[in-house]
Amino acid sequence: MATITTERPRTSPEQAAHARRQRVRRQRLAPILYIGPAFVAIALIIGYPVFNAIGTSFLNASLLAPGQDTFAGFDNFTGLFRDPAFWVVMGRTLVWAGAALIVQVGLGLVIANTLNKKLFARGAIRTTLIVPWVVPTVLVALIWRFLLDPVSGPINEVLRGTGLWENPPVWLADTRFVLGVLVLISAWKWTPFTAVILLAGMQQIPPEQHEAAMMDGANAWQRFRNVTVPGIRTSLALVTLTTISGAINNFNGIWLFTRGGPVGATEILTTMAYRTAFTEFDFGKAAAISVIIFVMMMAVAVVYFYVVEGRKGDKR
Repeated sequence: MATITTERPRTSPEQAAHARRQRVRRQRLAPILYIGPAFVAIALIIGYPVFNAIGTSFLNASLLAPGQDTFAGFDNFTGLFRDPAFWVVMGRTLVWAGAALIVQVGLGLVIANTLNKKLFARGAIRTTLIVPWVVPTVLVALIWRFLLDPVSGPINEVLRGTGLWENPPVWLADTRFVLGVLVLISAWKWTPFTAVILLAGMQQIPPEQHEAAMMDGANAWQRFRNVTVPGIRTSLALVTLTTISGAINNFNGIWLFTRGGPVGATEILTTMAYRTAFTEFDFGKAAAISVIIFVMMMAVAVVYFYVVEGRKGDKR
């Protein structure tokens, strides 16, 4: 009985190499096809406003003369740089961002380090901690405007009732206190986010490192400084980036409380840009301020990637 044998067609080395290249090309192309539509959508949503603002910053564009925009070159920028009021607002913005960084990261470190220990009802405490973070900014403004009300606010009532301060100030109308009060309110809302990020970093530190430090006789402060802080360096860099950029770009946290007042005591770049656009109707100048804010935030991001990601690359 005859048997029939079938042989698979032999593939030449060139054909095998070509098929392998096709397979690798498809594998590389697949992720691009998956994320491509989302990337295009995000590029349009983010890119168009950015480039539109950059273009408007080089125009004499006013709502009082619609359709009569003219090219201004760098006049909007030079006008800002020559204006002493702009530099006052710039300095206040940097003070605002620096104070937010110190308070939020400082409190975040204390809270995260505390929650990293074994505590009773630690899960419930962590859940409660994030409540201020998820509260909408408008509701935060309503809560704190009530608490700080000069007539019936609980804070002034407690100060007067305990005799700590007979005539407490109108917190949101006193130029001596208003910026500091807004920094503390901002910290109340955003410190939970900072603490969560830092806590996640602390939990990645192997317990053996703390145990070895204890065996070497290190006290709590020395363990925190020499073990914890180096172990959360990346998390610290991340919260530094988000805190500074968030403070520079903060609008609601100022406008909902004081609208930049009193007497400009809380005016920062974002409120200045809004006021320039919708009070003075000078869209070109407002766009120039927005571009300056964008450049500042990009500078912070570049420093972050240079310091953090660059260090990771050196370790590899």
